[in-house]
Amino acid sequence: MNKENITNDKIKEDIISLGIKRGDLLLVHSSLSSIGFVDGGADTVITCLLEVIGEKGTLLMPAFQGGSEFVILSEMVSGKRDPFDLRTDSSELGKITEVFRQKKGVVRSISPTHSTCGIGPLATEIFEGHSQCKITTGLGSPYEKICLLHGKILLLGVGHGANTTLHFIENTNGAPTISSVEFNSVVIDMYGKEHAIKCYSHMPSGLKRDYPKVDSILTENKIQNSGTIGMADSRLINAFEMMTLVGEKVRENPLFLINPFKPE
Repeated sequence: MNKENITNDKIKEDIISLGIKRGDLLLVHSSLSSIGFVDGGADTVITCLLEVIGEKGTLLMPAFQGGSEFVILSEMVSGKRDPFDLRTDSSELGKITEVFRQKKGVVRSISPTHSTCGIGPLATEIFEGHSQCKITTGLGSPYEKICLLHGKILLLGVGHGANTTLHFIENTNGAPTISSVEFNSVVIDMYGKEHAIKCYSHMPSGLKRDYPKVDSILTENKIQNSGTIGMADSRLINAFEMMTLVGEKVRENPLFLINPFKPE
């Protein structure tokens, strides 16, 4: 199937149709290739998002490395992996996130496993204290704050498997997701200062998650809008309402988002 040429105007029109508004606090998980051929590539998508939410809006994107937290932290401790350097270490979560990381004015949270980038009036407040979080997607993390500040989550061409906020919901509502091993890691901030950070990882065995099951639940409860941006199937989620509903289900059943029989 040939991918159509997607223009700036088309992207903005689709973003607005999905429910994104001026002044929004917006966390975006994305896949550039799913949108189609975009004039200007990732930079165009970022520009469109920023133009729609405006100067009073705040845009966040994940900017961390892929793979197992347990492995990443273990390799840091053993010396097989260098300290995480906010100045130079790239985001491995898609082209849009990496281009965003390098844009002027973007700030980055201090975390060995879940560093997040942002721009806008709430970004610094949201990232403050991330280095103190014992669980990097736990209490006090940007993923809690976007919920408490009634932000929105945009899944642009990706599904709920990319929805990091579901990790936060599991981690804070009794799911058996956290390793008992405390790691000593080092993160280098944007000024070259080293930060010693103690934190726990997710379980090393890699619990099989079933995050896509929330899709129908969020839609039925009017917590999620679905549509397309360009050619990308996309979802816009009310973060606070997702935290409330899914958190309740995890408290009732700690394995709600875990499926040991899910095929690889």
